[in-house]
Amino acid sequence: MDEQRLYRQIYLKLKADIARGHFAPGSQLPTEAELMSLYGVSRVTVRNALALLQQEGLLVRIPAKGTFVRRAEPVSSLPRLIALLALDVQLDFFGKIIRGAEQEAAAQGYKLIVRSTDNDAQKERQCLLELQSHVAGFVIAPATGNQNHAHYGQLLVDGVPFVFVDRYLPEFNVDRVTSHNLQGGYIATRHLLELGHRRVGVIMARKATSCNERVAGYRQALEEFGVPFDPQLIGHVVGKRRDGWDEYLHQGKVQAEALLKLSNRPTALFAMNDLLAAGALRHLRERGVAVPEEVAVVGYDGMELADLVNPSLTTVEQQSLRMGAEAVRLLVRRIRDAEAPAQHVVLPVNLRIRTSTVMATAVATPALSQVTVKGGG
Repeated sequence: MDEQRLYRQIYLKLKADIARGHFAPGSQLPTEAELMSLYGVSRVTVRNALALLQQEGLLVRIPAKGTFVRRAEPVSSLPRLIALLALDVQLDFFGKIIRGAEQEAAAQGYKLIVRSTDNDAQKERQCLLELQSHVAGFVIAPATGNQNHAHYGQLLVDGVPFVFVDRYLPEFNVDRVTSHNLQGGYIATRHLLELGHRRVGVIMARKATSCNERVAGYRQALEEFGVPFDPQLIGHVVGKRRDGWDEYLHQGKVQAEALLKLSNRPTALFAMNDLLAAGALRHLRERGVAVPEEVAVVGYDGMELADLVNPSLTTVEQQSLRMGAEAVRLLVRRIRDAEAPAQHVVLPVNLRIRTSTVMATAVATPALSQVTVKGGG
């Protein structure tokens, strides 16, 4: 019997077992190896059968945990509440995401609950457990070093939808809204390279997909200009996490200090967010290093402080207000149609040039956001 007929037979058998309650909602299916042994077929055949059931919304596959029968609730029974879990509500960037989310939620007939996780996975987990039975779904900026995969998987099993915003966990093919971080890293680095810099240091935030993509864009720009990648120019997060703004200002300062101690030190710094850049500017000012004459600095986010620090900060601007609105739009769509294919919305970014990279008399904003970036979304 050919493989296609085999996997469809297994698909129909499992579907019937689910329908008659042999595998109850929320229960775990046998492992792939057990199904292979039970039906005497290959792993590919089992996976194809499970993939069909997953496409129909009957199963949820949780990374490193297994495959589960999905629970489903009628839309009419769901509360008209949406929870947004932000890393830090004090940051202007997340404040704009929240405002965009609130506006879209109201337009869709929902109310928004906001919780700050302080970029702490344990606090995020507590929020998920506390709110799961009270909301129709979640918009989540996942905490760094996230250990909540099982909890996300359980949300899917229980039919509680969620959307990632700003950053995401690639193990979960769920709706998400991000900036075009690859493009952002590329245009920031290209700007510095066009100014003649060949030693561009990177000031890192704690690990996240957004930062990884910005570094990929940085490396692409270096390659395009024929500049070798030097891993010594990538900063490293040091010490325990601090609260609020102090975390980023401290990391910006200590990483800038370390980079400038290199024997072949950078002439420019690209920071993964504006607060890191502000911390770097503080260190440069304390050391008497002229910006941009001796060291140029670029940030990321487009926070309001970028125009207030001295010198004013060149930065990659994100559409954070729209990001929040798009995340809620996707979530409401998911609430109404649980079987719709996952959407990955990638918002364009723009480089705002100020005096941290060029002298005041030369400030202009060329069209750097409209560029071709390999692998862009």
